Amino acid sequence: MYGLKPDTDLSFFAGRELNQVAVGSYNVDFNFDGPVLALGVQDLLSLIVQSRIEHSAKGSVSEWEGDENNPLSAASLLGLVGRSVVSVHGDPDGTLTLTFSNGDVVTVFDREGYEAYQIRNGDQRIYV
Repeated sequence: MYGLKPDTDLSFFAGRELNQVAVGSYNVDFNFDGPVLALGVQDLLSLIVQSRIEHSAKGSVSEWEGDENNPLSAASLLGLVGRSVVSVHGDPDGTLTLTFSNGDVVTVFDREGYEAYQIRNGDQRIYV
């Protein structure tokens, strides 16, 4: 809905390991590790998606559409747990592309008229 500003720095994704994929009826949450701030306190990175996700893995493509109410269609994303982000790219149209250490690519698309995804990096919030 909002797109990404051309100067948006998403480099904080690089090197972060995906610790959890949480699948709900209308959203998929990706939770990544982060630096330890204090004993027992870690600065986490989250990507919360309510729009279309495309997961490319070893020549096959899986899709999850946020309004389908079909959580099983996001099952392929579970294979990314424990993998790290090796590159990230954001387009002004709001498309976000993450490439993981196993070669898999996750693409998140903006959705007209609705919030498509949120990025939470410590105190920083990016809404698309």
